[in-house]
Order: sequence, then structure tokens, then C-alpha cells
Amino acid sequence: MSQSAPPRRRDVRLVLGSALLLGVALGAHYALVRPERIGLNYRVYDAAARAVLAGGDFYAATPDSGLRYLYPPVTVLAFVPLAALGPWPVGYAAVTLASIGASAVTAALLVRYVESLGYTVPLSERLLLGAYVLASVHAVPSLAYGQVNHLLVAAFVAGLVWLVRDREWRAGAALAVPALVKVFPAAVGLWLLRRRAWRTIGAAVGTAVALTLAGLAAFGPATYRRYVLDVLLPRRDGAAFAGGLDPTVSYVTLRRPLSVLFSTADPTWFAVGAAALLAPVLAALYWRPTGVTDRLVALYGTLTAMLLFFPSLLLYYVYLTFPLVPLLYHLPRGWGRRLFVGGTLVATLSLSFRSVRPLLGLFLNAGRADAVAAALRPVFSLGTPVLYGCLLTLVGCLVYRVETDGLSIPVAAGNDSPTDA
Repeated sequence: MSQSAPPRRRDVRLVLGSALLLGVALGAHYALVRPERIGLNYRVYDAAARAVLAGGDFYAATPDSGLRYLYPPVTVLAFVPLAALGPWPVGYAAVTLASIGASAVTAALLVRYVESLGYTVPLSERLLLGAYVLASVHAVPSLAYGQVNHLLVAAFVAGLVWLVRDREWRAGAALAVPALVKVFPAAVGLWLLRRRAWRTIGAAVGTAVALTLAGLAAFGPATYRRYVLDVLLPRRDGAAFAGGLDPTVSYVTLRRPLSVLFSTADPTWFAVGAAALLAPVLAALYWRPTGVTDRLVALYGTLTAMLLFFPSLLLYYVYLTFPLVPLLYHLPRGWGRRLFVGGTLVATLSLSFRSVRPLLGLFLNAGRADAVAAALRPVFSLGTPVLYGCLLTLVGCLVYRVETDGLSIPVAAGNDSPTDA
């Protein structure tokens, strides 16, 4: 019997539809107002690939934007064939088509998993979900910039779906790819350790080692040393938090409010503080998870903590797609669900303070726009809406565990009871 209910369906459509509408508006903004952003990241990939073809240093190659290649050496090999095809727009078009295909795969995985929980996903919601994965407000920047996030999210979602279905070898291989490229997704290893998913961990480590050895064979140890010392370690970006992170910087991290509240502290302590704040939340969500919902909530808490600990960009919110979408269907009614849905709606306002004044200028005269922007500056100094939304969803997860007695009453492991639905 289908377990779908109108309130749940409204929540799904409200969250996905809101993010999609804002994504379409943002895409139009890029196309009409800021066309120079189109292909911004892909031009970096293209410059690096052409440097490889010319036998040069691809970490020193920079297009007009001044950005440089930041991924492990082995990954540049994926862009070399695209550079050989012709000018950068050709490769950008190829990556865009690949992103559309990857989004279709991600949506299909999500639909199949949601239906495995006992819900019916009609055609209208399948189309909405596919459009959301491709062009939500969180996904459009990657699409416009020619980023590879759609491809990595497809691998990430596949790995997580295979993980919850106990296909551990496949899961590990898939999860290793985004972890190797972007680094921060490796934090999912916390949940793998909690689950004692040793085969998944082994497959992930083995895949990462194999890719690294391939890169070493292609470029040698000196290039990898350059990557670690000159690219990877500086990405910690601790200096940006010294004296308080500027509100125009679009990081989603708990280090932002800590840097503002304790502006004279050494930036290293902001990372320690973020970990100290997130650890009790994860400990509570990891406490005796019983059933599908508890495990989805614990996984969601892990990935959200991943975003809030690292200096993550706004567009990395897409890495929460699974289990965020299944939880929109599957969380039971109660205050936990209300807070979770409310948090996802707040997080659809994916903007930093830099965007506030131009946005207000569309609706208010210059004087009022300046006044409202000045009033909002303290709010954006402490956090972006995405940060506030993520925190609200974490509170919702904790409230859900309390409402279901998950934090106080032991239940037999593996009991997917009807209250889970």
C-alpha cells in the first residue's frame, strides 16, 4: 500500500519547487546580467589541460579569471581529450551535457530509493525532482560555471544508495571519486566507521590509492608534492577567518560565527570550536539508530556537519541531496519534521551579503536598499541563510530522535517498524 500523504507531498513540492524557481531566476541572472560567469570554472580546467598537452605546469596555468586548477593531478587527464576537441566552449558544452545526464541518473536513483520505502512518486514529481537536481538554486552555479559537481554528486548519491542497500564494494568505489576530487566528502567516512562498513572503507581507500598511483605514473611525485604543499594545504584558508570572516565571503561554516564572536582568537581555534559544537550532535544522532529513518537522519547529520565544519562554498549544498530528498518523504509528522522542512526552505536562500544590496535594489529605491542592507549586515556576518537553514535541519533531526524516544529508549537493532514510515 502506498504510504504517500498529501502533507508530505506538499512539503516535497514546496521545497523542491522553491529551490527550482530560484535556480531558474539565478540562471537567467547569469545569462542576462553576468555572462562573464558562464564557463568560469571550465576555463580553468581547459587551461590546465592545454598546459598538459604543451608539457607545461598545469597548476601554474590560469585563464583571464586568475583562478587556477585545484584538483589532484590525475583528474586533469579527464579534461585533456576535451581540450583536444577545440576551443573551451566545446568542452564546456560537453561537460554541460554530461551534467544533464548525471542529473538524470541522480534523479532516477532518488526515485527508486524513495519508492523502495513504500511511496509512490508520480510523473510530475519525477520531473520536478530531475529539474531540481539539475537546476536548483544550489545547482545552477555549477551548471553555469562548468563545474563538475553534478557528476560528483551522481557518484556520491550512487555510493550512498548502494551503502544503505549493503552493496559495500560498489559504494566504496563510488564514494572515493568525489572524496578524491573535492576532499571534504571524505568526511562521510565518519558514518562508515559508525556502521562498521569495512568493505566500503576498503573499496574507497583502494580506489583512491589506484587513482593516485595512476596520477603518479603520469606526472611523477614532484607534481603531487606541489599539489599537497601549494594547493591542498592552502585551501584550509585560515587567514580568511582572522579578525572575523568578511560577510561578503560565501562560506557555509560554523567557523564564520566563531570568527566574529571571538575575533581576536587564533583561526586554528575556530576549527576546534566547530568540531566541538558538531560532535555532540553527531553523537546524539549516532546513538543506537534503529530502522531506516534513524539511519537516514544520522547520515544527513554527518553530511551537514561536513559542510559546517569545512569552509564550504554555498554550491556544495548539493552534496546533501541524498538523504535530504528521501527525508522530505520519510520523516514522520511532528516538530522534528516541521523544523527540518523549515530549515530546507531557509537554505534555499543561497546568497551571501555581497548579493543582498543588488537584490534589494530590484525592489527598493537606493536609500531604502542601503538601509535594509545595513540592517542585515550583522545577520550575514554571523551566517548565511544556508548556514541557518542547515542548523535548523539539524535541530529538526535531534527533535525527531527525541519524539521517537530514539535518544532514551533502546529498540532492537534493525527493526524498521511502521513508525519509521
